[in-house]
Amino acid sequence: MRFKLFTLPSCPNCPAIKRFMELTKLAGEHIDASVQAGLDEAMKLGVKSTPTVLFFEDGTIVGRAQTIGEIKEFLGM
Repeated sequence: MRFKLFTLPSCPNCPAIKRFMELTKLAGEHIDASVQAGLDEAMKLGVKSTPTVLFFEDGTIVGRAQTIGEIKEFLGM
C-alpha cells in the first residue's frame, strides 16, 4: 500500500498528520497543494481540503482520511 498526503503551508493540522504518516513506515509522497502541480493532482483525485491522505493499492484509491483517528481506523491501528 502507498499513500499521497495533500497539505498546504497554512494548514494548522497538516504538520501533525505529516509526522504521523512518517511513523507508519508506509511508502508514499507529500504533495503541496499550494503549488500548481499539487493543486492539479488534488483536483484530479477529488481532494477538496487539507490535510487529506489517499491510500492506494495497485494504483487504485482504497481509502481516504483527514485525521489521525481516521488514518488509524483505516490502517487497523
